[in-house]
Amino acid sequence: MRIKKIYKNEYILSKEKVWVRNLCKNNKSIDINQLYKKENDICIQNEFQNLRLPKLDLPKLSFETIIICSDGLFWNEKQEILKNVPNESKIIGTNGSLKKWKMVGSEAKIKKSMYLYLVNNPYKECMSFLPKNHRYYPNIVCSIRTCPEFLKNYKNKFYFYKPSENLDYSTFPNMINLVLDDYRNPICAAISLSYKFNVKNIILFCCDESFIDYREGSVKMDNGYYQYPQQIMSQNIIDKQLYWLRQEDINIFDHSSGIKYENAEYINEEQLISFFSKECKNE
Repeated sequence: MRIKKIYKNEYILSKEKVWVRNLCKNNKSIDINQLYKKENDICIQNEFQNLRLPKLDLPKLSFETIIICSDGLFWNEKQEILKNVPNESKIIGTNGSLKKWKMVGSEAKIKKSMYLYLVNNPYKECMSFLPKNHRYYPNIVCSIRTCPEFLKNYKNKFYFYKPSENLDYSTFPNMINLVLDDYRNPICAAISLSYKFNVKNIILFCCDESFIDYREGSVKMDNGYYQYPQQIMSQNIIDKQLYWLRQEDINIFDHSSGIKYENAEYINEEQLISFFSKECKNE
């Protein structure tokens, strides 16, 4: 395990040589990697357009438990487990989880809302995350570098954040107070946001990009499913974020189909429902 201290921060090195900052420190948030080097132009253009939009500050709140969702393997089949989430626990959606959210609309037999949706994709592919089969739009937390066209088509208020300062990227001056370590990944941003909500328990739910059958260039994981190396790299960055949270005695659980995390406890469906049941009793 390699850790170094620089710019008054601590960083731990992931397996793919990405330095992951200790997000639990209140020092200036600096990303010492070069994750934006090839995309500076598109990100700067997006920032310029998004700075014209209204700026709202996210309220300072505290939550005992936060469930971070993505549209990983078996998301469509598993998402109704979240009907058991108590009201005091909050769901944050990422990636395609909102588009595929089935627990809304007049025809939905089970009703459940997200507390927030989080997005940071700077490209037009971000448009594919917009709902098509329902009109449900929870409040959104979005990077100032998010695709402007997506934000113009989103039908609720949004709270901007700016990614951690990067040594090879010059951002526009702005009045955005919320800073998140995101590593260009909405799940990383949601983890960083959860810490700012003083969370005690984090559950990663379908936070993977796994698939069942082999595809060219993919890697078989211990659970028998497959992911591409880039997706495994992203999960290894997440795992190092979780390392820092565990040093603060935050409980981390995973109900996904990706790699086995070193810093999260896998929890099966039955255990997950039991966990939510206990949470309800404590409300």
